[in-house]
Amino acid sequence: MKKKITVSIDENILERIDSDVTEGKWKNRSSIIEGLLDFTYWEFIDSTVVIFAHDYKWDNRHYPFDIPKALLEVRKESIIKRQIKTFIKPGIKSIIISIPNGTRTIFEKELLDTFPTLNIQLLELDVSLKTGEALRNILKMPFTDKNIIISNGDIFYWDLDLKEYYDYHKNQKSDFSFCLKFVFNPEQLWNVRIHGNKIIEFVERPKASQMNLTNSWLYITTRDFLDSHNFWDYLEMDFFPNLPDVANTIWYIYSWEWEHIQNDSAYERVNGWLM
Repeated sequence: MKKKITVSIDENILERIDSDVTEGKWKNRSSIIEGLLDFTYWEFIDSTVVIFAHDYKWDNRHYPFDIPKALLEVRKESIIKRQIKTFIKPGIKSIIISIPNGTRTIFEKELLDTFPTLNIQLLELDVSLKTGEALRNILKMPFTDKNIIISNGDIFYWDLDLKEYYDYHKNQKSDFSFCLKFVFNPEQLWNVRIHGNKIIEFVERPKASQMNLTNSWLYITTRDFLDSHNFWDYLEMDFFPNLPDVANTIWYIYSWEWEHIQNDSAYERVNGWLM
C-alpha cells in the first residue's frame, strides 16, 4: 500500500528530474523519487539466500580446475562474488553457502573481507550430496526460519531485478516460485510447461523443442513450505515434478543474459559478454 506525501525539492534538482523524465529515463517525477528511496531503504529483512556451491560437476567430464566451480573467475571476479553482489542490491543481509569439504579457508579468503557487513555462513558438505539432503542440512542453520531464496553457485545472472521477482512472488501468494529463462537449446536443460502464471509440468531435456522456458536455478519459498515437503532426495528430479500437485507454483521471466556455467563453451560465453 502506498501513501501520498508532500516533498519540497530544490528547483535546480527538480529541473534535472524533469529533464530525465522528458528524455524517457523515468516515467514521471514520482517514479524517480520512489526508485531512489527504494534503493536506499528497501530491505529483505525476513529473507535468507541459500547458494548450493558444493558440487564440482563440469558437464559429465573430469572437472578441469583445481578450485570449486563457484570460485571460477569471470573477468577477474569469481562467480560466487558476482552472485552475492546481485543479491545484496535490494538489501539481503544473510547468505548461507554450501561448500565442498576442506574449502572453508579459500571461501573465507574470497568473501569475508569483501562483504564484512554481511552475515555469511559457510556449510561444508560432501560434493556428492544430493540437493534435497543438502537443503535439509542448510535448514538446520540459523536465519532460515522465514523466506528462503535458493540459487546454484554456478549460475551467472546479468542485471537480475531480484526485488521485482520477490515482489511478484509475494503478490501472487506463491508457495514456491521459479525464475525462468527463454533459451534456444531446451534439449540440454530442465524445462517447464506453463498455463497462465502457473507451472504445470517439469521435463528434463525434452526431445521436442517446443518447450523453450528453462529453470534458471533461482527460487523463492518459505521455511514453512519446505518443512512440509522435505523428504525428497533430489530437488530437480524428485521434488520439482511433484510441485504442481501440492503447491501454488508460479513463474517469473528473467529477460537479461543468463548462463549455467557447466562446460567450457558456457564459461567462454560469459567471459565474452563482459569484454
